Amino acid sequence: MHLRIGLRALGMTAALLGTALGVVAPSQAANASPQAEAYVVSADALAGLVKVDPTPDSKFPPGGTQTVVGLNVGSIATDAALTATTAGDAKAGTASASATGDHLTLNVPLVGTLVVTGVKATCDAPAAPGTATGDGIIATAVFTPVAPAPPLPPLPPVTITITPGKNQAVTVQGLGAIVFNKQSTDKDGNLTVEAADVTLAGGQEVVLGYAMCGGAAPSSNAPMRHTR
Repeated sequence: MHLRIGLRALGMTAALLGTALGVVAPSQAANASPQAEAYVVSADALAGLVKVDPTPDSKFPPGGTQTVVGLNVGSIATDAALTATTAGDAKAGTASASATGDHLTLNVPLVGTLVVTGVKATCDAPAAPGTATGDGIIATAVFTPVAPAPPLPPLPPVTITITPGKNQAVTVQGLGAIVFNKQSTDKDGNLTVEAADVTLAGGQEVVLGYAMCGGAAPSSNAPMRHTR
C-alpha cells in the first residue's frame, strides 16, 4: 500500500514539475495556430528526371486558391485545371485544405506512362482537441509500360484496381508501388492526405493530390484569416 501511494505521489510530482518547466507530453502537443497546405502534384525521382515542385501550392495562413491551367513540367503533363485551396480561422482554431485535378499524366523514362483521373484530396480540422478528417480520391489509374524493342509486341495497358479505404497499397509491375488515400497524423494532430503516393522502383516519390491541415485551440485575441 505504501509503495503504491509513493509511486502515485512521485508521478504527480513529476507531472507538476514538467508543467512548471513548460514540458508537454507528446500526446498533449498541439499547434499554436491552425495551419493548412494543399497542392495537386509534386515529384522528385530518377535523379531529377522526374522533378516537379508542389504545384499549384496554397498555404494557410494566409490561405486562398491557387489554380494552374495546363502543366508540362518534367515528366508531368496535363491540359486540365489544377486547383489548390486552403482556408482557416485563427480565432476559431479551424483549418481546411483541398486539391483537385481532372486528370494527370506521369511519364517515367524507360518505364512507362501512368494516367490518373479524378484527383482529389481534402482535409478539415476543427479546433483542438478535435480530430482532423480527410479523404483522398483517384477515380481511375492506368499504367502503360514502355514498348519493348522489336520484334517483341507492345505490352497492354494495366488498369489499376483502387480499393476504397485509407492507405490502400498496390504494387504495379514495372512502375513500383502506389498507396491510394494515404493518410497520416503527426504528434500535433496535423492530418496529411495524399490521393496517391507513387513510389517508383528506384525508391523515389511522386505525390498526386496533397492536403494537410491541423487545428488549434480557439483564441479570442487572434484576428480572423481568409475563409472559404
